[in-house]
Amino acid sequence: MAYYCGIKTSNMKIINEEKYPWLVVRSAYSTGEDNDFLTNDAIQNAVKELEQRENLVYTTDGVHTAYLRNVDHSQFSENSVYNHEMPTKVASTAFDELSSASVLRVLYHDPRLLKLVSAIVGKTLYLSDDPLGCCSVNVFRPHFHHSFHFDESEFSVTLMLQTAEDPSSGLFQYTNPLRTHDNHDLALEATATALHLYDRKGLKGKELSENTSFRNSGDSGSEHPSLHTLDFQPGTLLVLAGSKSLHRVTEIRGKRSRLVAVLTFASRPGFSNSAAVQTMFWGRSLRPTKNVHDQLEPPVVKQQ
Repeated sequence: MAYYCGIKTSNMKIINEEKYPWLVVRSAYSTGEDNDFLTNDAIQNAVKELEQRENLVYTTDGVHTAYLRNVDHSQFSENSVYNHEMPTKVASTAFDELSSASVLRVLYHDPRLLKLVSAIVGKTLYLSDDPLGCCSVNVFRPHFHHSFHFDESEFSVTLMLQTAEDPSSGLFQYTNPLRTHDNHDLALEATATALHLYDRKGLKGKELSENTSFRNSGDSGSEHPSLHTLDFQPGTLLVLAGSKSLHRVTEIRGKRSRLVAVLTFASRPGFSNSAAVQTMFWGRSLRPTKNVHDQLEPPVVKQQ
């Protein structure tokens, strides 16, 4: 199965048609990755817009759990991984802060991208109705980072726009899938084990109560979750089941901000992040409306 992508905004091509006149869709497990998916012109256009707004975007500087939920001592012990909080510092440009002609808005609303991502994950997907988080941009300034977490949205497409100056920093790392069908599966033991393996510094000697040996049937018999580091260069498109795989961005070093767009999709229509998550990342909350996408100017799409 293949898709031809020729998306344009004004007279500028967004997708690298010379390298990807078609895209072969692979079976999904946790990620699908294509390098140089965006053209240089599209990257430069997006970065220019974001740099103009960089000092205006909301910055979160606090703590969160792996599940991005409030701690719950009535249901889980103090040392439960459910209640374990980790620091994060990241700025984020919300969807409603992008210009109507934004490269990212045009790309998010092109129906062929939705078809492509649906084919990669093997199920019908829908655009998110989140007026803030359906398509946003994470801005990692020097010393910013994002601790391990699961996403609320089922699938995310991330597009690297600009890497950190120090190539050994700002790394995107993710585990093999730890959770199963939905967000009700907490995978407490697997999550605790992953944090003990890969975030000992963050635990500061704390022992999580669920940290026991486990066997993940989806990990080829391995007793522990694996951690993968993605070679995430500008123009790279990544499809991640972020609600199932624990993931993080390591601390940024150097003077240049790391910019990555996050486009979210769901297997059911009407998805929106919770008010708590919206407030955490954008400093405010807005409930979804049926016409959140209809109000936008339609993208200019190259005819085949």
